[in-house]
Amino acid sequence: DRHWSFSDHTSLILSKNARPSDSIYLKLENRFGYNWLPSDANWSFEVFNGYTESSLNSSKSMLLGARAILSPFEGLDFELIQASQWGGDGYNSGISSLSAALFFDTNIGSNSNINKLAGFGISYLIPNNIPLRIYSQAIGEDEAGNLPSCYAYLAGLEWTNSKIKHPTIVGIESIDTRVNTSSNGNCGANTMYNNSVYDYTNYGKTMGAAIDTEGTSLALYVSSQISEKINIKFATKSVVINDNNWSGHRLSSNRKSGLINSLGVSWIKNNISFNGNIYNQDFNLDKANIKSGYGVGFSSSMIF
Repeated sequence: DRHWSFSDHTSLILSKNARPSDSIYLKLENRFGYNWLPSDANWSFEVFNGYTESSLNSSKSMLLGARAILSPFEGLDFELIQASQWGGDGYNSGISSLSAALFFDTNIGSNSNINKLAGFGISYLIPNNIPLRIYSQAIGEDEAGNLPSCYAYLAGLEWTNSKIKHPTIVGIESIDTRVNTSSNGNCGANTMYNNSVYDYTNYGKTMGAAIDTEGTSLALYVSSQISEKINIKFATKSVVINDNNWSGHRLSSNRKSGLINSLGVSWIKNNISFNGNIYNQDFNLDKANIKSGYGVGFSSSMIF
């Protein structure tokens, strides 16, 4: 699973923006068998370790991820997440580094090369039959006292109406990957997804939010199921890329802002789905070689 977030659209720490990596992956899940907890209380735990390409001086390094979800009752979910970049050419790949990447403080000592991102998330479906869900995620790019610091943020609000003729979901979501300078003078602009040793990328694309470091996004999402087999999705986003005009940004060599609009249709029959999408972006991203204008995409998938 490469989408670690309660948002259906974005994750600050592990998303489908970058290509998947070769890895070993384990997921455990179960329900609590305690009388003092609701019968639907449950938990899950995921862990993986894999290789990323060109995140360490154009060579391979490893990425270790862990995510725990606790759902004390229906409608309320908590997540604790961590991703660590470690090993690679010139760095220790032994048991001590693996243990540090998963459990220990990596700011000092022989494993100070390790780059950790960690944080938490929450999702809450308001009770009393109000179809409104709020969710958020906060991820720290740096580490202080074995706890995350230097946060980027995601927050959203989602309304679902399944009782009308065409069941519809409307959502608003805000993302901010700009990191403030701490009281001790640490962090600051361009901290998110960057590190003195590793870039938080796979094949040159960030493994977190698509806007990369030093960006903001405010989006409106609408999805409507107009028939049993056809679903229509619309999205419009107001985006700022490279807000600090950093020449080393992966998407653009200077600050860009504008709108991204998209309209998609999906059709499902049996175990096959077909998807079409039309989008428009009104600004250029020179580093990513993305031009302003319209685009069309098609895809299909089969489950077997």
